[in-house]
Amino acid sequence: MSSKKEIVQVLVRGIRQDIESYKQLKSLLNRQRDLMQRRDNDGLKHHNEHQAKLCDELMIKAKKRSDALLQLGFSGDAAGMKSLISKLPKQSALQVNLLWENLLAVVRDSQQANEANGNLLVSQQTVINNILNREADTVTDYGETRER
Repeated sequence: MSSKKEIVQVLVRGIRQDIESYKQLKSLLNRQRDLMQRRDNDGLKHHNEHQAKLCDELMIKAKKRSDALLQLGFSGDAAGMKSLISKLPKQSALQVNLLWENLLAVVRDSQQANEANGNLLVSQQTVINNILNREADTVTDYGETRER
């Protein structure tokens, strides 16, 4: 059984690692967007496998953080993390809070990049569907639609 101090140290180390991992994810999301814009399907296939692996690792680490918070007697979520921080000595609390806020910021950045990629994908699918599902009885000539 680990001491509470050791559990907190593991939590803090995990937050530091997650900050770096989310920075990597943000970079991967930007690369994904570039591949999508260039319609590089082969590149996307390989890229998405790598990106999915990183996301899986981040989910596992988040679960471990949640479990550690529960083990310390806090809720296993952001509120639990805030409660833990409030119980730390002042100097430690300031440092851990800064790390935690940094992690939350890089998570938000990654979510926004992912949302932008999703929007790009939807717009590309809409264009493709519009091209493929045009009415067979209409023809578009230089922006003008006319009946056949």
